Amino acid sequence: MNSIAKRPTEGDPRAVTETHSRTTDHLRLAPSVEPAWVEDFVLEQRLLGVPGDRIGDALALVQSHVAESGESVHEAFGDPVAYAREAASTRRVDDDRDLSWILGSGLGLAGMLLTLFGVQAWIDGDGRLALTVGHLVALGLVVVAFALLHLASEPFLRFVLRRPWSTLGLFVLHFAAMVAAFVFLRTPVAHVPAGATVAVGVTTLALGTLLEWRSRTAGQLEDPILGPGEGRPARRRLDWFGGLTLLMFPVLTVAMVGFSLLVARLS
Repeated sequence: MNSIAKRPTEGDPRAVTETHSRTTDHLRLAPSVEPAWVEDFVLEQRLLGVPGDRIGDALALVQSHVAESGESVHEAFGDPVAYAREAASTRRVDDDRDLSWILGSGLGLAGMLLTLFGVQAWIDGDGRLALTVGHLVALGLVVVAFALLHLASEPFLRFVLRRPWSTLGLFVLHFAAMVAAFVFLRTPVAHVPAGATVAVGVTTLALGTLLEWRSRTAGQLEDPILGPGEGRPARRRLDWFGGLTLLMFPVLTVAMVGFSLLVARLS
């Protein structure tokens, strides 16, 4: 019927190596179909959380029908977005994943902020961190952002894709609101030792990095689009960019602490 049936079967050692370089090219599964139709179909199925292997099965079905009938994909299946919604089931790939990456990112950001707050309080000299209303508001804004990302990921991603400039504007506003909270809401609500704040911050930072590493190495972020009979590609070793992504919060923390110490020394 088509070349997909001739591909190595699961368990064949060739399948691992041969599919590794092809799993990011889902157009290979439907060579007789208009690429724009395939892209729109895959994007909608991804937004709906359909697992990659089922997207591959659906593309193989479309390819087979178009190749054998001679009909155009629009005549046979209509609008790609509407067909993607029709072909999707209720089970989302998100349901099979743990929260290591999102939780790790949240802890990484919280650990970075706590460490910076503690170091800054130590630099200021009294050894105590004045926990202000601004700190609590900024923390609330971070929690809201992560809750939105996790609980409303589909509408959030649709908004990002359809309105990238509006998304950038909202991101800037969100960051500006955090800075404004630190600057203008300085009423203290409690005082905590700077050393304890740094210790909690570093511990939280390490825990967040560990969770992100666990998620990355366990393949939680991988969901390749596979055709019928294709095996999952071997997990690639972490390259320098992946390593830098994992260490983003620790690296930023060290850089900002170093900058704060340099400014304090020069002033």
